[in-house]
Amino acid sequence: MRSPLVVLALCAAAAPVAADSKTKELEVGYEKEAVACRTRADGVTKVATGAKALVDGGQNQHDADLATLCAGLAQVQAYCSELTATLAILRTNPSAAYRTLERRLDDQDNKIRKLRQSTKKVLDDLSPVISRLVPQINARVSTAAPAAKREHIAFPSGRAVDVPVLAGRYKASGAEATDVLDYAEAKASATITAALVANATCEQQRKAIAATDAADVAPTDATRSLGLAWYVGYARPARRLRVACRTTGAGTVVVTLDEPAAGTGWPELEPVLAAMMPARSAAAGPGLTPRARVQNMRRVARARAGAGGDDRRSRDLPAVAPRRTVGGRGSASPAPRRRGHRDSIGA
Repeated sequence: MRSPLVVLALCAAAAPVAADSKTKELEVGYEKEAVACRTRADGVTKVATGAKALVDGGQNQHDADLATLCAGLAQVQAYCSELTATLAILRTNPSAAYRTLERRLDDQDNKIRKLRQSTKKVLDDLSPVISRLVPQINARVSTAAPAAKREHIAFPSGRAVDVPVLAGRYKASGAEATDVLDYAEAKASATITAALVANATCEQQRKAIAATDAADVAPTDATRSLGLAWYVGYARPARRLRVACRTTGAGTVVVTLDEPAAGTGWPELEPVLAAMMPARSAAAGPGLTPRARVQNMRRVARARAGAGGDDRRSRDLPAVAPRRTVGGRGSASPAPRRRGHRDSIGA
């Protein structure tokens, strides 16, 4: 039987581990709450921006609603700010024991509890205002706004998408089964990946997402018609991920949008995700021939060179020999090889 002193020593040794585990648990919970808060804040911001456009366009009857939205948005942003401040405390020294942070975390928790309750009431009060304004905002956008400019992006696989023209730059890459589109603006960057997972189901792909804070993303005009099996979002340190899955005859197509955490001025890239999903789904059958792949890569390189880029990729690509035809013309089928005979050109 162990003596009381030994038991106390073991408990004392285990205490820092349990405390550190508690701080990690708190970080996961606050991060999940912060992501949800930012999502709500983004939604209110979009409606407030639309309401301001209505008022600026002469519809002064929405002045009161705009003021209500701005006041409510300030409340939601204050809630998000306290969550961000709490996460900063937890992440400043990840190895710190809980007892060393307890007082500061308690102070933050008291603030967050009050803001959590008041923000819920604010969002409930804003709900009828948002429901009343959204149809008018959408009507104004669809009738008054010019069609957004699109940029045609070709991938090495031969697939292509038309994406919104933004302030930054796109860069296409990938392979036969995967299309990758990088977007860079200022010092930040995002990656959108569309991949075919053969002989797999969307249910299996959903289970493969280990993030405990993964939550469904509400459908939008961009994603509602895609026929998605699921669409979720979750957070990583300083990053925000959205993943969508769609079933095809050859398996599943999974599109992942990995971008910086919500920040001022960062563009909405969901329309890019929405464009890459059907492009990859439609091309889920047989891939391109090596000749077609090389030709497409050359077209991409020439397009970049024409836009001021470097066409070294085009010069470094191997030459493509013409395919032989049966009878010399009239058929695109390659000549069959005979066992024991060598092919000869001009023999």
